[in-house]
Amino acid sequence: MRFLQSGGRCCLVVGIVAFISSCTSAPAANTDPARDIAEAPAALVAPDATAADAEDPLETTSQSGDVLFACRTAQDKVIEVYDMGASIEYVFGPKEQPELVLNVPREQVSTYQWRGIGRYENYSVSIPNGDTVYIVFWSRDRLGIDRPPEAGVSVEIDGEYVTTVDCATDITQNLIGVDLSPTSF
Repeated sequence: MRFLQSGGRCCLVVGIVAFISSCTSAPAANTDPARDIAEAPAALVAPDATAADAEDPLETTSQSGDVLFACRTAQDKVIEVYDMGASIEYVFGPKEQPELVLNVPREQVSTYQWRGIGRYENYSVSIPNGDTVYIVFWSRDRLGIDRPPEAGVSVEIDGEYVTTVDCATDITQNLIGVDLSPTSF
């Protein structure tokens, strides 16, 4: 378990799942995690990353494959993960022209599945790209069922937390029971 603080946001990382909230003790800063990712150093974008038209995140299947996860951010960008059979595809950016499209062999991608214990039900898929890992997550408080789930993507470089981009609307998650190797801690 790690506690990280950056730009007025706090992150409690348990394994690979991050819970993000505002920090009252953090100095006020005009930071935007989505902007941070969009303006991130080249290390965040794979040299082999290509832009492609992403499908509507509300669809359950697409030309790209079965939707494991999809949502829209407050900046109207999409976060999408598709099961392509032999690979997993990760898409981030504006729907019309994504900033990042990764197609990673299935055996390199891992998942964390909630074990049925504890208040917070959470699932994630970790998609590696060199020294960078994109951790797409969905979590809900089982005691606060009326509250919306937390979902988005956290970015780690060399095992260090960099940022999280939260979902704002149109969350579709099919991460429960996904057939991937378990994430090792």
